[in-house]
Amino acid sequence: MTAWQMIPGACALALFAGALPPGCAWAQHSAPMARTQVAITAPDTVLVDQEGRRFAFKELRGKAVLVAFIYTSCHHVCPLIFDSVSAVQKRAGEAGLRDLSAVFVTVDPEIDTPEILKAYALRRGADLSTTVFLTGRSEDLQTVWDGFGLKIKQLGRGLVDHPPLTFLADPDGVVRYRYVGSILDTAAVVVDLRNVLQTAAKK
Repeated sequence: MTAWQMIPGACALALFAGALPPGCAWAQHSAPMARTQVAITAPDTVLVDQEGRRFAFKELRGKAVLVAFIYTSCHHVCPLIFDSVSAVQKRAGEAGLRDLSAVFVTVDPEIDTPEILKAYALRRGADLSTTVFLTGRSEDLQTVWDGFGLKIKQLGRGLVDHPPLTFLADPDGVVRYRYVGSILDTAAVVVDLRNVLQTAAKK
């Protein structure tokens, strides 16, 4: 029996839908990555990066972008998401696909100030020449969460329930793929990346 077959039906359906109930939190560790093609325009809401500068997704037009949602006081799933995205960046670079940036958007702005995000980035060894960490006002972040279809539930200070979602946007700012799971299939995401870059190059 595979890990996926071991997940109860309700958790499996919730995982594919991108809304993981607290009682199913363990499922995101054991399930394989689920991949869906989408067509969503990334919101242009202005947020704040780890340097305290204003930032909007449109600033990365011309590059493919991996967008993931984490928070710094999460010590289980979020580090896996960060490491998975970093692994894709590394593999893409090795494959000569260098037009890739990564954006990590907090789901806990109460704690994740620019200073906290900068410290987290340095602690995790993030390459800040190709990686951005974002926070902002709660209402602005809510617009971004809604734009990507995230359901966020604050369970307490420093404790947030959120689905393990990562997105791949093309150089025009259109989100083309949604990945569900804390551990990405690096090879599969790099194939998708190559496809979106080749498609963009033909325009």
